[in-house]
Amino acid sequence: MQTLQEALAGHSEVMILAIADLWRVETGDPSTLPGRLAEAMLDPERLQAFLEDLAPEARAALAQVAAAGGAVRGHHFAHLYGEVRRLGPRAIAREAPWLHPANAAERLYYAGLLFRRYGRLGAYHGELYYVPQDLLAALPLCPSSAPALSVPAAPDPAWTTDEGDAMALDLELVLARLRLEPVAASPAMGLPTGFMAALGPRCRGPAEPERLALLERLALRSHLVVRRQGLLQVGARARVWLQWPVHRRQALLFEAWQGDPQWNELWRIPSLRCEDTGWRNDPLAARRALLGALRQCPDGWARIADLVAAIKAAQPDFARPDGDYDSWYIRSAVTGHYLQGFAHWDDVEGALLRHLIVRSLYWLGAVALGGAEGGEADRFRLTPFGRACLGLAAAPPAPRAAPLAIREDLSVVAPRSASAYDRARLERFALWQGREGDSDVFRLEPECTWRALNAGVQVRQIEGFLRRASGRPVPAQVARALRAWQSRFQRVALRRAILLQTADAETLRLLRADAELGQRLGSAVSERAVLVAEDQLPEVLARLKQLGWWPRLEGLSEP
Repeated sequence: MQTLQEALAGHSEVMILAIADLWRVETGDPSTLPGRLAEAMLDPERLQAFLEDLAPEARAALAQVAAAGGAVRGHHFAHLYGEVRRLGPRAIAREAPWLHPANAAERLYYAGLLFRRYGRLGAYHGELYYVPQDLLAALPLCPSSAPALSVPAAPDPAWTTDEGDAMALDLELVLARLRLEPVAASPAMGLPTGFMAALGPRCRGPAEPERLALLERLALRSHLVVRRQGLLQVGARARVWLQWPVHRRQALLFEAWQGDPQWNELWRIPSLRCEDTGWRNDPLAARRALLGALRQCPDGWARIADLVAAIKAAQPDFARPDGDYDSWYIRSAVTGHYLQGFAHWDDVEGALLRHLIVRSLYWLGAVALGGAEGGEADRFRLTPFGRACLGLAAAPPAPRAAPLAIREDLSVVAPRSASAYDRARLERFALWQGREGDSDVFRLEPECTWRALNAGVQVRQIEGFLRRASGRPVPAQVARALRAWQSRFQRVALRRAILLQTADAETLRLLRADAELGQRLGSAVSERAVLVAEDQLPEVLARLKQLGWWPRLEGLSEP
């Protein structure tokens, strides 16, 4: 780091004369002026008197640089205390900015108390404002800490909205549908678009593409959905997850989102168009900064704009630790212009913070939103679940699961607070009809029951489940309907089989006469055709070859 004399010597002659004028140092020989000026400025009494004449904001700015060790990032300092105009020697002589500084930063700069240069500070490489080391050591200031994040409380909004456990409930639905019918995994391992879109009418939360994509991402990230044998299927962890209390289920999803480096909100902001030119941002850094700021917010409603402004003042580089505001290629979706430079902080970083609050954190149930009558959401507050996730409060007590209600008309009502495990099991043999208030209404009907019976579920098991989940005997009409469907189910069967056909009846008789082959042949279809079960095909084919009967394979491949 330079000494004060070296830093002064780097200034133009006009600039040194301006500083000497403020400090009332005789100009004399210009070659010796930097040394004489530095000596005067480092005199404890003169320095103390000069600092006492500074405005409070200028003293606070100097104290902040001192607290940071003598150097700060230029764009951050300029945001807090103003930009130092880049004036040439003629403009300095003409405008005399040392007599009429535009802000606190210029007051310090034209007094020789603050200098600027390009350099490195941690991961940051760019313009710095600094105080020379010998001057820093002489400053009789009490070093102040970096600007603390301060968000004022806001009045209660006219309207409020809270997603609550909607994300967890919608993920239960994904698991229930995949349990009935696993889907082919795409190369990217995602669920088919049509699968997620079909769930839209049943979603508790908004069926927006971004939310459905987040729902899918959380299912895979938390291993509740896994890729197995080319299919996306319900993971082994899902059974346990469905039996957890609702806040614990939500917490797993929150943790999956919080630590997911692949889910990148910046690239999903509607007002921005990010161009993939090789630059990368760190989604985890942005989330850490916002969650840290939320821990310092008042316990109640606050304005989103106030939180954004507080983060800009205290931690503006939260998304760009290197302080590089020129390498991200992002355009405005409205104007098409590139949003580069710290001047566009509100358009990029500010938009990212708002997006994280009103979408990700809101959908996860961590914040509630509110606003003025007829207006958009402009306020937020942490929900009890959100406060628990941030370690500000204990997890809310687990509510008691509400029972299912079985009606004589074969409908089943599942309250929102019913067991998630019971709701998922109900999907196996009942058809969703809609909602009554906040409760889902299902109907027992032959198609769904038939599907469950084909999966190996017995009617007695269905009755036992309904009795346990409702806490009441199954209505007689419901039991009769289930048993009637089961009786009809048992009287007809469809099986996949292979047809073995011979040229004449005598050939088939010879094949049946072989002890090994005959036991593997099924029912006769005609005097020269017989069925072969699919699982018997390899053995039947091998025995035919041994006997010298080389069959023609029609529509089959050799096993």
